[in-house]
Amino acid sequence: MDTTFKYQGKIITTPNLEKKLKRMKISIDDIEIINTSIKKKKSNEGIEDYMLNKRKVIVRSTLDEIRRVCYIPIDYTPTIYELFKHHLWNPKTKTGIKELTDDYLMTLYYER
Repeated sequence: MDTTFKYQGKIITTPNLEKKLKRMKISIDDIEIINTSIKKKKSNEGIEDYMLNKRKVIVRSTLDEIRRVCYIPIDYTPTIYELFKHHLWNPKTKTGIKELTDDYLMTLYYER
C-alpha cells in the first residue's frame, strides 16, 4: 500500500509511511496525507496462474466414496498412475501418502 504525502512543499510517495517518517525524523502531524492507494494483484478473470489451461476432473475409488478433485492440462489426460506417481507411498524412505499404494491405484478411475 503506497502512501503519498506532502512535506514542506514536496510530494513524497512511500510504501511504508512509518519507516519513511522515522528516517526523515518527523511525525505524522508534520505532513499532509494526499493519497493512499492499494495495490491490486492483476488477475486473469479470477483464475490463478497455475489454473490457466487446466480442466477439473474427479478421481474416485471403488473402495470408498472420496471424490478427489484434480486439475489436469486441457489437451491431455494422464493415466491414473501418471497423475499420482509422485505421491505414492515408499515404505523404505517413508515418504508419500501412506494409503496411496500400487494396489490402491488399481481401484482409481476418472468419474464421468
